[in-house]
Amino acid sequence: MNEVTHPWAVPWPPPGPMTFGQILDRTYKVARANLKLFLGIASVPSSAIFVVVAAVLACMIPILGPQIAAAKAGAAQGTAAVPPTFSIYLIGGLFLIIYPIMFAVYALYMPAASYAATKADMGIKITFGESYGVAARHFWRYLWLMILPGLFVIVPMAFIGGAVAAGAVLMGRAAGGTGSMAMFFLVPLMVLLYICFMVYAVMLMLRFAVAFPAAVAEDLTAWGALKRSGKLTDGAKGRIFLVMLVVYAVMYAFNLVVMLALMVVGALGAAAALMAHVAEGSAAFYILIALAALAYVLMVVATAMVSYVGLTTALAVLYHDQKLRKDGLAAAGLVVGGAV
Repeated sequence: MNEVTHPWAVPWPPPGPMTFGQILDRTYKVARANLKLFLGIASVPSSAIFVVVAAVLACMIPILGPQIAAAKAGAAQGTAAVPPTFSIYLIGGLFLIIYPIMFAVYALYMPAASYAATKADMGIKITFGESYGVAARHFWRYLWLMILPGLFVIVPMAFIGGAVAAGAVLMGRAAGGTGSMAMFFLVPLMVLLYICFMVYAVMLMLRFAVAFPAAVAEDLTAWGALKRSGKLTDGAKGRIFLVMLVVYAVMYAFNLVVMLALMVVGALGAAAALMAHVAEGSAAFYILIALAALAYVLMVVATAMVSYVGLTTALAVLYHDQKLRKDGLAAAGLVVGGAV
């Protein structure tokens, strides 16, 4: 049974539409009060990242190892060293395998995290199994919700790219095949189009920011969730942008601190290896390299988990705040005790 939890940390309902500072404060309190659950939910995509990075490294080591050895032998003999290469075909094959898997993982994670965060923001206790159970029951709906916003980006980008390419060909023919006149006009045009496209992508991201919280909280279809998000974020994109910018900055600072700490530990380890006269190419050398790679992957996983928690919690808080602003307390169905 769902039950109210942490009433001291995240009182529900909020007294009314929240200010910028109150949204950030509530995001922190909700995340802190439910940190163990949120990190557990975020461990699923983070573990997938771990497996992917480990798989890529496992594929690279057998290929790059002999190349590095050959380059060293060539350098010792005074011949030109050929830099190690990684097959573009292997990269493409890995991408074709990994990308759909990661896409499916995030199609499960986003609704699970959004469900847990929206319920936690209302003071309702949710378990790991309940969160992923909701995501699994409507997996194809949430997968489509992952794909739809991408189509809003890919289709205009493909159209603009085709138009620019056609314009380049026509201008090149008009200029007698030299291409200099075409490049004179196309380079600034491409820069301008790139800036416009980035602005469009950011505005689209803000418009669909609360689509997943809306989908799980109101049991909406993918298209219905996008429309609902567009309605809720209307007139609030600036505030949403600032909230997400601050959350991103905090997460970035945390990631930077963890990375710097890892670099310090790595430098100390390297110094200790030098003092212990660990020979390059020895078994101890490769063990240390493997430990360093493992520490880096674990750092990526840990920082990703924390980042996911911060972003999904902020979106859940923003969803409820915008619902309160647009629908009102009674119309939104937000009542004391977390019941809806």
